[in-house]
Amino acid sequence: MTSVSFVVADDEFERDFLQLPLDVANAAAFLARDGVDVVVWDRRLSGEAPRVDAVDVAVVVTAIADRAQCYPLDLGPVRTAVEQVRRTWPGATVLAVGPHATQLPTATLRELGVDHVARGEADAAAVHGVRELLSGKPVLGELPLSGTYPPLDFDAAPLPAYDLLDLTAYTAETFTGGRVRRGPCGMVLGVRGCTYGCTFCHLPFGTRMRPEPVERTLAEITAMRERGVDSLFFLDYVFGLHPTFYKELCTGLVGRGLDLGWSGQSRAEVVLRQDVDLWAAAGCNGMWLGAESPAVAETGVGKRVPAEKIDAAIRRLSTAGITPFAFILLGLPGDPACLSGEVVDWAASLPGYFGLNQLFLRPGTPLYDELAADYNGGAMPASWAEVEAVTRRYRERYPVSLDDLWQRLVKLPNYIGNAMAAV
Repeated sequence: MTSVSFVVADDEFERDFLQLPLDVANAAAFLARDGVDVVVWDRRLSGEAPRVDAVDVAVVVTAIADRAQCYPLDLGPVRTAVEQVRRTWPGATVLAVGPHATQLPTATLRELGVDHVARGEADAAAVHGVRELLSGKPVLGELPLSGTYPPLDFDAAPLPAYDLLDLTAYTAETFTGGRVRRGPCGMVLGVRGCTYGCTFCHLPFGTRMRPEPVERTLAEITAMRERGVDSLFFLDYVFGLHPTFYKELCTGLVGRGLDLGWSGQSRAEVVLRQDVDLWAAAGCNGMWLGAESPAVAETGVGKRVPAEKIDAAIRRLSTAGITPFAFILLGLPGDPACLSGEVVDWAASLPGYFGLNQLFLRPGTPLYDELAADYNGGAMPASWAEVEAVTRRYRERYPVSLDDLWQRLVKLPNYIGNAMAAV
């Protein structure tokens, strides 16, 4: 039987810690249906490879395809993973998938020292890429071929191969007795895509909303619950934006009585026009809002949400019994709240917790396309080191010290890291 190993490389970001297993479980289920024997090695959980004598293809997942602004641009840890794969299974063909392979395929192929890269959503690129390799065909996305593999069709898809993973090993912010803490947490992705056009935001799933069948999402949740998962995070970029899907989903969760809590991420204007009381009744106990900055509407990045609407959404969630969280993003172009330091006082006044990100100019975003060449000697970056240097130079030229703002913000008691550390 043909054998494929999925290797999850080191990654420090929590959203990646959760989603990568979901991508792998989705891809593994499709390949298992093809008759492929699949094993998974998450190097963040174990430095030792699975006890498999040989594999035909090793798929290295470089990072999550997430909207969050920061993901590792340094491929050093992933390169180490590739080297370990070569030593463990010297006869394996090594295929890299993920946002690195999708956005800079030539650089990723060269810098990782893999045999092939496949472009597209991580689970789809893995499935299509493996199928091409096993059939002796070229992998789409490598020169001289171009293009991106199409997304997987989940309308009649098998459930993710959760049996290959210890789902309770993955953690995120969860809730006990109304207090936030870090604990085991599953991941759900019911609707892919986002119709908003924030220019700093990386949207690997595109700008068209693609809901999977509600019954499939409920079946995934039930399967995770049966494996000991009692907390979930919905990675859907804007929970509630597809009103029919989310209403049916929450109604279904109420009807199934699964006794679990969950959180997700949304936008202020969506929260204000949706039935968040139904969310709470369905088990929602926390919701992140992409607040970014009280002056985000003045930064020219396509997010025209005033601070008063963010505050109203936070209070609406609190009234429904849902703990509100706000994403804050430092370094948006010309952000008056960063330039004046107002962002610190604003964060301190939020009636909820906040998480903190710094702006990374990421390939695949309009803001990167607009600014990258200016911070790279007039040419678009051709390597990941050059990509990383673009953000470094952008931060160095920012009119105020973003590092100082960061240090002031992480000292606030409602910073999510401090809240979880206190528990």
